[in-house]
Amino acid sequence: MLSVNNASVLSGLQVLSQATTTLNKTEMAVSTGKTISTASDNPAIYSIANTMQAQSSALAGISQGLNVLGQVVQTASAQGTLINNVLTSIAANISEGQNTGIDSSTVNTRISMALNEIDSMASSATFNGVNLLAGSLGEGVASSTASTSLDIYGDSLKISGNNATSAGLGLSGLNVDQAGVTLPFNPESLVITGPATTTLTLHNIAQATETGTAQNPAIQYQFVAEETNTGTSNPGSSTLATINAAIGTDSDLKWDPGTGDLTSGTNTIITSQYTDPNGVKLYTLNSGKALQVSQGSNGNPVYTLSSTFDALGNPTTQSIITPVPVNATGSGKMDDKVISDTFMAAISGQGFHVERNSTDGALTISGGNIYAPASSSSPNVSALTNAINTTPLSGSIVPVATDTKSVLRGQTNEDGSLVYDSDGNLETTSVPQSFVSTYGQQVSLTTAQASLADPVATRMDFNTNGASAGLDGYQLILNQTTTDGTLSSSKTIARSVEALSNSTSDITVDPTSGYIAPSTIVSQNDGRTVFQISATASGNPMYVSLEKDGTTGNLTYAVSTSSAFPQGATENIVAVNVTPDMTSQTTYQNSLFTPIVDALKSLDITTDRSSIGTDTISIVASGSKIAGSIPSGTITADDGTPVWGAPGAPYVVPNSKHPYDSNLYTYLPVYGSVPPDSFLLTANSRNFSGSTISGQKTSGYDVAIGAVTAAISKMTSINASLGSSANLISQLTKNTAAQQDAITTGISALTDADLAKESVLLLSAQTKQQLAIQSLSIMGGQSSMILKLFQG
Repeated sequence: MLSVNNASVLSGLQVLSQATTTLNKTEMAVSTGKTISTASDNPAIYSIANTMQAQSSALAGISQGLNVLGQVVQTASAQGTLINNVLTSIAANISEGQNTGIDSSTVNTRISMALNEIDSMASSATFNGVNLLAGSLGEGVASSTASTSLDIYGDSLKISGNNATSAGLGLSGLNVDQAGVTLPFNPESLVITGPATTTLTLHNIAQATETGTAQNPAIQYQFVAEETNTGTSNPGSSTLATINAAIGTDSDLKWDPGTGDLTSGTNTIITSQYTDPNGVKLYTLNSGKALQVSQGSNGNPVYTLSSTFDALGNPTTQSIITPVPVNATGSGKMDDKVISDTFMAAISGQGFHVERNSTDGALTISGGNIYAPASSSSPNVSALTNAINTTPLSGSIVPVATDTKSVLRGQTNEDGSLVYDSDGNLETTSVPQSFVSTYGQQVSLTTAQASLADPVATRMDFNTNGASAGLDGYQLILNQTTTDGTLSSSKTIARSVEALSNSTSDITVDPTSGYIAPSTIVSQNDGRTVFQISATASGNPMYVSLEKDGTTGNLTYAVSTSSAFPQGATENIVAVNVTPDMTSQTTYQNSLFTPIVDALKSLDITTDRSSIGTDTISIVASGSKIAGSIPSGTITADDGTPVWGAPGAPYVVPNSKHPYDSNLYTYLPVYGSVPPDSFLLTANSRNFSGSTISGQKTSGYDVAIGAVTAAISKMTSINASLGSSANLISQLTKNTAAQQDAITTGISALTDADLAKESVLLLSAQTKQQLAIQSLSIMGGQSSMILKLFQG
């Protein structure tokens, strides 16, 4: 057997195989336009390209969602513009009627038709089941918010809807006799801290008539005066107390200054929470209520509590709580106009129109479907609550203890005639006569009057028998206990020290240490610190002693012309620590009453006749330290105790045995009680009046125009928000397209073929293949010739 081993042929076959492989790869690149089209081409690059392709597909879906969202917003924006035009025409019709005397019924008919047109426009602003102007679900509206995916990481864009119906714009039943409320407003009367902060409360008609619906919910608006130094975006203690009161069910929500979030206290009030991309925080509460925290027009948070809902989940009852930042202290103190403007801005931000009277500063509020009853006695009347009253607390002298004195009384016969002895003398018998043995001083305080707010904390004054009546006594100042132990009544205390010491400088009291300034510390021993105040009007130094009661923890200040305390003390100021319990009227009264009584007892002052009434606590102070308690007369009771009594006018009885003897009379010692010569300290007392300041109904063309002005302002804000959303969507759409382009370019850079280069490679591969075939053909021919030689 003959075998021919041709290495050249084998080499040629190998070259042909390589040329064919290169040719096939090049032909694939030319036909597909990609150098990597399968995992076998380049596993790593293929995987990266596939991931980027998935991102590109996701972005395509996001882009489509943004386009749909854009159509929703554009639909709402177009109708919103038309609604704004209708509102402008309503204002023009009202003004025309006012200026030209057109019949009011004609104007009202035009207004009614325009309101129907607004409602129609709002309901027609629906795209794909989403309506951003209807304000509620139903009648073809499946959602009042629009949302779409924002990126491939799961974030979403949510655009909340508004209520641009006539009811939502505060124009329900608008007519030229539209009602509004005029309300007295004195910025100097505001209380900005503590549990009794000034609050302006407004109600809409649906709330007052209990007719809340999805499109016209029953709403209570509360504007809470809040000290600005509580921290950035801090709702403050007053606003937080208002929120907890609105929630009810033992709510004790806290504000987290680190995150700005609301958190549950000891009770788990919040069951879930969510923050949308616009920064609106939504809380679900354990009671089924919902709390929304958004940014108001004044830059401060607005708290909307929804408490009842219809079958579709639309809120039908709401409380909207808006903190109004006020700075009434320090170098940055606002003036009255700025405070009024701040309140007005907050009120306007909730869809009301408000104007201030240049003469008396009264506010006239209209729009917002405001409830303005003719009778200010209605419980739902718009009101500014918790205003300051500078009237001193009333005090009186009352008897607190009685005793007896034996006196002689003439005996009488059955017919009422007097009985005489044989000498013509009147027969007498000893009978007990009651006398007032001790008087006390009574101060009554209604629970609505009790203020714990600095600088107007409630002060109760009790006078002593000091030589300088009116300066000598005890001042009890209610001081709200705090977790950090600071004095909530430091400014009230300072004002009292300043008045009693006749200081020419403004006295301040450190809320942490209780120290007074400007002053010099004279001595410190046995828990007592003595300060000297030199800047007095008389030029003579005054001294103030400060010590802490070991039982009650109250700080007690004594003001005197002498540093030899306690002998030189002429006035005592006691910061009575109270912790208000607002659970009920009874618990609140007790939380005030008990600390006051304990404080007086710690001063060795008797409080036996003190009591709690229906809405008033009555404090009666008596004992040797209280004026009126120690009698000054010489009359004594049977036990020798002096009594407040003096002989009355003599009761003259003629001697029947000697009718002509004008010198013979019988004197009956009749005693009458007389009040002591003392009085209460009431000068400069300031107390808190929690009574409601009722708004008075006002109506007419001007009020109607004000309501429409508020609606235009609200609609302008809605349209501006829609415009901003449209711009945002447009920008996001461009950004998404740019991301898609970048990914596509990246994929192309990784996988696309260079066709010019591949064309050259194709030609080269084809040539190599042809040459390899020819070479193999020649090599194959040579082998045949050799075989023929062997065969020959």
